[in-house]
Amino acid sequence: MPSKIGGPSTKPLPSSVKLTDGKKYGIHPEGAKEDGKTVSKEKGASLYVNTSVPEPKFQRVGDTPPRSPTTYTQGQDTFERYQLPKGVKDCAHHAEEVLHGAPLPTKHAENRYALASKEKVTGEVFGYTNADNRDLSKAAKGKGPQAVDHRADPQPGEAYGIIRQAEAGKGQSPFHFAPVVARDGNQTITSEQTAGTKDATARNTYPTLDMYRVGNTGESFHARYANKGGYGEDAVTVTTQKWGPQTFTEGDPKPELDANPRPTKRQRTE
Repeated sequence: MPSKIGGPSTKPLPSSVKLTDGKKYGIHPEGAKEDGKTVSKEKGASLYVNTSVPEPKFQRVGDTPPRSPTTYTQGQDTFERYQLPKGVKDCAHHAEEVLHGAPLPTKHAENRYALASKEKVTGEVFGYTNADNRDLSKAAKGKGPQAVDHRADPQPGEAYGIIRQAEAGKGQSPFHFAPVVARDGNQTITSEQTAGTKDATARNTYPTLDMYRVGNTGESFHARYANKGGYGEDAVTVTTQKWGPQTFTEGDPKPELDANPRPTKRQRTE
């Protein structure tokens, strides 16, 4: 029975919640069931946070998401549940919003686009073209082989990105991005969106939360997607960070990393 003595109610942690090894975070894995029913998309977008975790408890987009008035217990641990909000049905845009910790514009004039991330190893702007993404991922693997694929190691506020090395076929995506919102040791918690067939602009889709283990050839993000049924066995997984954002017109030269360099000391004093 839930208890409620002069404050919020307390319940046992649902059995469908999977905890990280250090019991800092918990999620409902995709397809999780409660009482024989699949957990709803809304509830599946819940992040359970151990009350012992200090601020900032996790990476968020804008304001702190609503927190349930109910706390959940398992053994000696107590958890708060945060409801992550709906977002844009676009993996790259959603990732960049998490990277920046704030909503980004979803609508642009015809042939105008926005770039808002960079690849961590090379430091180059990401998302210019699919061909450039492939070249950049190869360059990252050549320059930092210990920081890509199974060893891609994003922190909260960074994102995994897996890049298909062949041209995407019908019904295939050239890439997938998964921003990290929380971390417990070598386990990362991601908030993910999947793009539809049309450019999405409405914030009407709950994210899917997932869990990966950095460096583990069976449980890494790379292991999940670098296969024949995913993005190809030769796919490259990189880490992206926030950059910009900067808008550009299709056909413009690729922006340089330091498109808005800090002024020199002399410039600041003139």
